[in-house]
Amino acid sequence: MTDKRFPFPIISFGPFLNGTKEEQEATAKQLYDAFHNFGWVYLRDFGISQDEIDESFRYSEKFFAMSMEEKMKIKVTSPTYSQGYTPDGVERIQSGKSHKECYEHRRIDNSNCPPASEADGFREFADGFYQKCFTLAAEVLRALCMVLGISDSYFDDKLEKADPQLRFLRYMPITKATLEEPGNFRISPHTDYGLCTLLFQDQVGGLEIDRFHTGEFLAATRLKGTCIINVADLLQRLSNDKLKSTRHRVAKPMIAPEVLEKMAPTDLLPARYSTVFFVHPDPATTITPIVAEGEKCKYEPVNAGKWRTMIHSQAYGLDVPESEKLAVAVQRVY
Repeated sequence: MTDKRFPFPIISFGPFLNGTKEEQEATAKQLYDAFHNFGWVYLRDFGISQDEIDESFRYSEKFFAMSMEEKMKIKVTSPTYSQGYTPDGVERIQSGKSHKECYEHRRIDNSNCPPASEADGFREFADGFYQKCFTLAAEVLRALCMVLGISDSYFDDKLEKADPQLRFLRYMPITKATLEEPGNFRISPHTDYGLCTLLFQDQVGGLEIDRFHTGEFLAATRLKGTCIINVADLLQRLSNDKLKSTRHRVAKPMIAPEVLEKMAPTDLLPARYSTVFFVHPDPATTITPIVAEGEKCKYEPVNAGKWRTMIHSQAYGLDVPESEKLAVAVQRVY
């Protein structure tokens, strides 16, 4: 099911999590088709409640309400281990200027986590939400294995020591005039660079998808009770282009055109919150394309950890240790 409001399929994941082998295979095929054709899916019945999603936004509000002085005490300082706070204007994407701030939570080490006195209960919630997202991501990847013709345990060792990023995002209030200036976005067009991404967005909206890289961005309307999942660059490489990592951005919020038209240039558009889980494999993993008989291999093998570090260094303007540099240039999908 796709239309202008929901530009990619809506799939129930319940039959895969709790169904028969036949139901699992059918759901896995639906997922594969969505990722092959569009690179995106709305997932229902996936084991995380809407109440838990809403709670993530409440914790975001609590975190970002801290003073800038307190937030800067826990800022990101390492491209190899990007954990902590990033203020507006630091993260760089070549396709335009973004207006947002974020906090990255990790699985293994959260040294740059706010102290309990500043954001009571934040660490405990983030740890629990992180684990639920990690479990879901592992099941989604297991489902894809069934269609890619590889063992459903293929990703087990690649995730055992993996350390994905749980990102809490606040797109700050911004004037209508600023957002309408050429090259200004809440986040500019980009692809993600890990295996896949889990996204939860609030009611403000603004996510737009360029499904076929034609330059036509369609709004991905928020659908309560769902998780949006998209393919990222490493999974496209691994699948030898069978699964698509596609461009997306965050632009104007979901406001009726007639209301937006009446707004003055100096009027503020509302803040937007989203919670995102970027799935990356164990840094030691070598991503080598899975090539079917008769296919041409489209990508060189790449070390996942160095790939991630190099892209982080570009995004945050940080120096990369010589030992972490890739032997080949970072070749993004788009």
